[in-house]
Amino acid sequence: MILGASITVGVMNLQLNRASEQATENLVRYFDGTLSRNLANDAASYVLGLYADSATLRVQNSAKLSSSIFSDVGDHSLTYSLYDTTINIEKNDHEVVKLVMRAEYGKSVHEVMVYAGTTFGFVPEPLRGAVTANGVLDNTIGDLHIDGRNHTEEGELENFGGVYGISSGSAFTNKGKAVIGGTDEDGNDYPASNPANTLSVEQSHNWSNTFPADPDGVFNFPGGTLKEVAKSGVAGSQYVANPKDLQFPLKGVTYVDLPEGVSWKAAWLGKDPAGILVVHNSSGTARVENIASETPFKGLIIADKMFHIHADVLGAVMLLSNSLEKKKICTGNHENKILFSREAIQHATYLTSEKGTGWRGRVPIFGWME
Repeated sequence: MILGASITVGVMNLQLNRASEQATENLVRYFDGTLSRNLANDAASYVLGLYADSATLRVQNSAKLSSSIFSDVGDHSLTYSLYDTTINIEKNDHEVVKLVMRAEYGKSVHEVMVYAGTTFGFVPEPLRGAVTANGVLDNTIGDLHIDGRNHTEEGELENFGGVYGISSGSAFTNKGKAVIGGTDEDGNDYPASNPANTLSVEQSHNWSNTFPADPDGVFNFPGGTLKEVAKSGVAGSQYVANPKDLQFPLKGVTYVDLPEGVSWKAAWLGKDPAGILVVHNSSGTARVENIASETPFKGLIIADKMFHIHADVLGAVMLLSNSLEKKKICTGNHENKILFSREAIQHATYLTSEKGTGWRGRVPIFGWME
């Protein structure tokens, strides 16, 4: 009996030891798997940050990432490649960069694949139309051709990524008989027409009661950011109080800080204007009149007030003042177009992002797969 009991206890101890070893092995496997997964994702973010700072970065053949970058993790191995390819999204081919990151930790291996866009930058969240304003737009747009469907920077129509033709914080009446098209909230496109399809125009939107009061607010930047960028001169940026002091072509961030009570009349943008054009003052009364250019402006125009738009725009226009033109009606600009271009806006906004700040908000991601 005693011998049988001893054998039973021995078998039980052996089973318990095996169970304990299995539990330990499972715990180690889980730990290694979690570590390798986190490493792969963190390392992918790290490389995307490098890519955001240097758009020409490519690693055609698999290369090792220095272990010192994640030195606190312990013994591990990271290899990656970064190369150009094409993917199809909504029946359109898009040139992208594919990042493949492979992480090894212990006995676990985890791989992440990321498809990143080659056009950096972002479209500001408050911008909801090819023309966006909190005030009444009825008298401002005249008989323009306004299309919120997405276009390339060269004006070619895309079939995804559009916005409303008009987005207003007030009711809208098309007094100038503008031709308007756009994209609704569900992504449905409506060609430009007069009368416009009601689904291509957004009325009485309230931006959760937070419509930007100044240009920095459009981007959710700290106050004075755009002015600082303009004064820095980076990528041709410039800051002036008198439009006569502007240097051409306009590029980067062009900040026209008009004195209170002064309008920029016969506003000439020259040839090949691009970037972010700001016309603003601290009182929110800066007004642009008879804006024109030799070639289309590519990017984003932000002004307190605007009247008589006789320039073509590939990008978008945003007006900040609640008190837009209410007496006069603009006419004679039916040959001019404002075509929403996500690409042009992204090119313009990329300039405002600082190097070393990572990829979020700078590099568009089309897919992140594990």
